[in-house]
Amino acid sequence: MKLLNKSIRTIFIIFILYTVLSYIIITYFIPYSNLLSGMSVLTIIAFLISIFYSYSIIKPIEKLKDRIENISNGEISQLNYPLNKQYSKVFNNLNEISNKLQQYDTKLSKRKEGFNIIIESIKEAIWIQDSKGLIRTYNTSFANLVEMTEIKNQYFWNVIRTKELYDIVDKYFKNPVSKTKKLEFDSKHFLCSTSYSEFSKETVFILYDITEFRKLETIKKDFVLNVSHELRTPLTSIKGYLETFEDDLDEKNKDYVEIIKRNTERLIHIVNDLLTLSRLEHENSLKMEIFKIDQFLYNISHIFTQRVEEKGLKLVIEQNKNESEMQADVYQLEQVFINLIDNAIKYTDKGEITVIAEDTENYLRFIISDSGYGIATEHLPRLFERFYVVDKSRSRRMGGTGLGLSIVKHIVNLHGGTINVESEVGVGTKFLIAFPKTLTK
Repeated sequence: MKLLNKSIRTIFIIFILYTVLSYIIITYFIPYSNLLSGMSVLTIIAFLISIFYSYSIIKPIEKLKDRIENISNGEISQLNYPLNKQYSKVFNNLNEISNKLQQYDTKLSKRKEGFNIIIESIKEAIWIQDSKGLIRTYNTSFANLVEMTEIKNQYFWNVIRTKELYDIVDKYFKNPVSKTKKLEFDSKHFLCSTSYSEFSKETVFILYDITEFRKLETIKKDFVLNVSHELRTPLTSIKGYLETFEDDLDEKNKDYVEIIKRNTERLIHIVNDLLTLSRLEHENSLKMEIFKIDQFLYNISHIFTQRVEEKGLKLVIEQNKNESEMQADVYQLEQVFINLIDNAIKYTDKGEITVIAEDTENYLRFIISDSGYGIATEHLPRLFERFYVVDKSRSRRMGGTGLGLSIVKHIVNLHGGTINVESEVGVGTKFLIAFPKTLTK
């Protein structure tokens, strides 16, 4: 803009000088008879000067305009400097910009090439969709999955023909989120992971084939179920025979038999817990019914009345709404509370165990807390793992199997709920269970 203003001022000055010069020449040096011809010659000269000067101004501007358009279209090249020195700095700056853009373009191309090499080396199907549903990037595994070659810039509904996969992709296209979901098609099991970028408004899809993992998992579950079934019968027989001839033994031998019985009962408990866990994993079915929470909690507390009194403890039941109802599998939910309250009594020597039921707007919450030994922080993340025991010697002494909390978590998950634990050594432990209100009446 400064150059243009300067050029206009220059033309205006030339025009004034030309006017003054013409007036002097015509007035003092050209006779009247030759006035018209003199004026014509001067006019032609001025016209030619104006054209030449205008060309020296406009031509570089046109070059700049064309160059900027080329850059915007991705064409990067160097400009020759114009005769007009006023524009040299502008051309120099534009050339520097072009050089930097070319460097960035080279770096971007290398990174893009590296990215393509990476996704091609991954055996999982990967593709990236924009906010319009167009597939911008994909790898060979995805092309093989959909059995197509021309995929880029195609709408996903024209590419993905499998209904199960299409339903998931369409769902996340309408409501973009980062999530992981299991699905099954073509006799295979997959894990579909989506990652949404707020910056680019694109969604990355990764489809993991977990068929072999599922087969191994099924084999493991079947093995545990079958072995548990096979073990329960002989263990029950051993316990029965021990109880039969126990009365005929002397005191010394009775002590040995008592040790055998205690360990046999421990094995029976482990087998029964394994069978319970295996059934939960295999069946995944719930016998839902509606029941009153206050009556349910009363029945649970009644089971532990004698044990609580024997240890000198107190079992407290609290509710914020007396008429609250819940829809759940009563038998399985009883297992949850029995396991948690049983543990609380085992690991509490004084104080009280509290069960609180809170009926909120969106959730039905239960809090089971005690004033027992507490659990160290490093154990909390693994507390719901199978066979994980915080204190092995204490657990064996009290008959723990290390499966109770795994069963609890599995039942809660089957009901669509969540369970968390808070604990402090020497203070006590608190289990917090939340069920969505959709499970209530």
